[in-house]
Amino acid sequence: MKQIVEIGLLAALAATSIAGSALAGDKWGAFAVDTADKTKAPYYGVGGGDTEKEASEYAMKFCKEAGGKECTLAVTYEQCGALSSNGKSLWWGKAPSQKEAEAQALQGCNGSDCKIVSSDCN
Repeated sequence: MKQIVEIGLLAALAATSIAGSALAGDKWGAFAVDTADKTKAPYYGVGGGDTEKEASEYAMKFCKEAGGKECTLAVTYEQCGALSSNGKSLWWGKAPSQKEAEAQALQGCNGSDCKIVSSDCN
């Protein structure tokens, strides 16, 4: 079994984030997000595992534990993934390197006060 990479509410990321580290050798990573309630910042969860399914299940679990009610799987990745947010919406990227995944996530945001809120590489 693999463990959570990080979990949090974006509006108060520093106050509510619980950080851990994935066990060495995770093959897959995944991000799950909940952006349904437009009056609150999005919730998200990051999971890792030996299989895509395992990583996805952990990401969904951690998104719900963070407070998400309508979590959906945003992206799975075997190399690197990243999430950016402007506090209202989330964008993601995946690429061979962390720098490229983060650039993709920020590009999707199109410069509207976005910041990288999470990135992970396996």
